[in-house]
Amino acid sequence: MATLLKQVEVMNTIIELKRQGIAQSDIAKVLRNMNLKPPSAPTIRKYYTMNDAPSASQLASPYQKDKAFDDPVCREIIISTLQANCNNKQLRISSLYDLLEEMLVDTGKMQSLPGNQQTLRNYCAHLRKTEQVTSPPVEARLCNYIESPPPGVQIQLDYGVQKINGGEHVHFLCIRMRYSRLLFVRAQDHRFNAVETCRTLFLFFVYIKGRPKELVIDQDSCMVVQETLGEIIATRDFQAFLHEQDIELRVLHKADPQSKGSVENLVAYVEKNYLSARLDQPAQKLIAGIADWCRRKNTRDLNKATHRLPMQQFLEEEQPALRPNLPSAYGGLAMLTGPVSIDKNRIITYKTNGYSVPPAYRFKAVYYRIVSGVMFVFSDEQGTLLIRQHQVAPAEVKYKTFIHPDDMRMPSLKWMNVKDTLLRRYPSPNMLHFLNGVCKENPHYREPQLSAILAWLDKQQPESAFLDSVLTRCCETFSYKVSQFQAIYGGLQKECSIHDELYADDGMQPSFITMPNGVGVQVRGSDAYQDLFQKKVQQTAMGGV
Repeated sequence: MATLLKQVEVMNTIIELKRQGIAQSDIAKVLRNMNLKPPSAPTIRKYYTMNDAPSASQLASPYQKDKAFDDPVCREIIISTLQANCNNKQLRISSLYDLLEEMLVDTGKMQSLPGNQQTLRNYCAHLRKTEQVTSPPVEARLCNYIESPPPGVQIQLDYGVQKINGGEHVHFLCIRMRYSRLLFVRAQDHRFNAVETCRTLFLFFVYIKGRPKELVIDQDSCMVVQETLGEIIATRDFQAFLHEQDIELRVLHKADPQSKGSVENLVAYVEKNYLSARLDQPAQKLIAGIADWCRRKNTRDLNKATHRLPMQQFLEEEQPALRPNLPSAYGGLAMLTGPVSIDKNRIITYKTNGYSVPPAYRFKAVYYRIVSGVMFVFSDEQGTLLIRQHQVAPAEVKYKTFIHPDDMRMPSLKWMNVKDTLLRRYPSPNMLHFLNGVCKENPHYREPQLSAILAWLDKQQPESAFLDSVLTRCCETFSYKVSQFQAIYGGLQKECSIHDELYADDGMQPSFITMPNGVGVQVRGSDAYQDLFQKKVQQTAMGGV
């Protein structure tokens, strides 16, 4: 369209020169003197013969394609539907396209529609642009331009959060000087509370070496408890900080980003300019690097609103207007207690009671802070990595230890592997019953007991029938300890060896007959048992077994 406008401008200039009596042969020279590029000689001849120049739209019309939905049948339905729904904000072109299919394709008036949904969308936009149908009313919020406050008067604050690829979340707090656009961002791995917000504000005051007069915030729950018709009830810690630093508070409407666009843009700026290319990095690396990023943006990048370096403008115009700093209970490291050395028991002692920390921090130093009856435990002295949180016990509770469920030592499961090895290596009908009894009888020594049984069986290598008889005797007598198992094993083994020796010495090997059902039965004479009894009595009398 810009090219067509230039073409129309050249036409009008040539026609005007013609009316002034300039010869056609001198047109090109006059255009050069006017710093205009003259067209070719045939084009000058063509324009010179015109009386009036066409408009840009008239020039473009020969090159415009026919509209696919300009068919009279389609056009009538489209225009009537758009006119009937001119105030309907929920009207969708996909619904209009389906209506055309229902009225034209399904009824047989057309084999198919002349275009797709995007073609129909472009045609509807053409109808509205050419005012052939009424455009829907635009109800936009009316905003006035607000002048920037004087230097050193106002700062704005807002919160942001970004989820990174590892599943962690980086929470950050953005503060901006309203006049110079100087930015300050602090990040941590958990949500900011009121005390951490006050502490960050004081660190910002130390950074800029002064105090502003007004703080503009949103209705965030850690700073504002309730807002009723403009009456603000701030949280206890936040109200104490404002009173301590003599700062006026201005609270904007809840969930109204248009009223604080400057700091809202800053939150989006942090997410896009700093975090978007670093989502694959650990959260602690992102938290540590955000300070250097702020320094680069304050000292190297021109602000698009002021066209100046934020740090330079702040130092020259805004810092002299700040009020001097006041001491604060939220300053320095006074809010953190530590370092506290953690021993093997992983306990922090606070007012006679113990509170657990994660197993990964034993034999290390940690820091903690007590806020509103809650203990926050951090792994670093900056208080950016929260590792555990406990409710502080009431004053009447003393000498108790509170273990977080995630900090408890999990029982070993090695015994399960030993049990599976026994079942697989020595299959027996009574093995599972016996092993379950061992585990129930020895809940704290499952793995040592089962390992000892496995080592014993690997050494003895018993036959399946004999092992089953041992396990049967153990289960019948409720003998589920390794010493009892070994005693029964040795006893049955000795009984079998004595039985075999007695028969081998006397040559009284029994004969076997097969019953009709196929079962083999030992057959001995009646004298055999009498002789064995007498021999046993003699051995006992002589001090034998």
